Amino acid sequence: MRLVFGYIDPGAGSLVIQAIIAALVSVPFFFRNAIRSTIGRFRHKPTDDGAAATGSAAPEDKGAAGTDSE
Repeated sequence: MRLVFGYIDPGAGSLVIQAIIAALVSVPFFFRNAIRSTIGRFRHKPTDDGAAATGSAAPEDKGAAGTDSE
């Protein structure tokens, strides 16, 4: 049997813990656009109106209809 003497001082242990925490925190920031688009696909509600789905402005503006006060 071979004896192995390993020693991790408190500074090295805290460095390892800090690296693990930094990796866990930085991964969501790095992939935030992919995470947002994936979540957005599940939360997206299908619309019946084709113009609303494309994001184009509809020419039939009901708020401006009937404003002629002659």
